[in-house]
Amino acid sequence: MAAQRTSGAVVAGYGAILAGSLLLGRALASSIGPVIHSGKASWILGRGLGLASLLSLAALVSFGVMIRHPLRAKIMPIKPLTVTKVHSTLGAATFMLVIAHLTAMALDPWAHIGWLGALVPGASTYRTVPVALGTCALLLMLVVGGTARMAGRLGRVRWLQIHRLSWLVLVTAVIHGLTTGSDTTSLRFVYAGVAGIVVALALSARLLRALAPPRQGAPGGAR
Repeated sequence: MAAQRTSGAVVAGYGAILAGSLLLGRALASSIGPVIHSGKASWILGRGLGLASLLSLAALVSFGVMIRHPLRAKIMPIKPLTVTKVHSTLGAATFMLVIAHLTAMALDPWAHIGWLGALVPGASTYRTVPVALGTCALLLMLVVGGTARMAGRLGRVRWLQIHRLSWLVLVTAVIHGLTTGSDTTSLRFVYAGVAGIVVALALSARLLRALAPPRQGAPGGAR
């Protein structure tokens, strides 16, 4: 008897999930239908992927800051190998989102950016400079990502100089997002929040390093 009640509850649960899914699907279909028929679906998809790329890039840079943050052991008490793997995964996810964003915008029939405009800085007829900034951010990302595992061959100092270009990638991507879309006003708090969090992390790291006592035995009190 108990088994029958359990089976009935499971069936009822699956039925409720199915009904809810159908209702949600119908609501989504009715809401995005006008967008699809307006011919701007690819533009909206591209903008959404662009915003997701920016958030992922901000998380990537923030995580990179936290790796060398003086409070890392307290804020992120995880093994260094795990930290490296998470950072690498964020990098791969960001790159894939950027490629998806670029593809959607290159194929968009409304803005007419095209593959040439998306891949060559200054070749886009739509908002030439803002789109070129996005392309430059992608090229810089390729440089940073391509040298990510070359610390031993490039030398630590040179590798860090190249890797710190990720800040320029983030700044360029933020300006690209702010100046390219027509919905910037409604998203200004998102851009401000993204920039504020990353800058706050970087400034706190520099401040704590500056206030830290010099290491004993370091020549001239070097830190």
